[in-house]
Amino acid sequence: MRAGREPARKRALYSRIAELAEKYAGVAPRNVFVTLTENADIDWSLGNGEAQYAGD
Repeated sequence: MRAGREPARKRALYSRIAELAEKYAGVAPRNVFVTLTENADIDWSLGNGEAQYAGD
């Protein structure tokens, strides 16, 4: 995902994912693992082998 979100927002996301996994899939929240990978503009290519957001 794009870098820049506050830690509190990430915590809220983790909590909500665990809540929904339990509600809809019956997965115990203790068994939900979430990994976020942040990246920058240069890390995106949206087709044609171009880095549209690189800003070169």
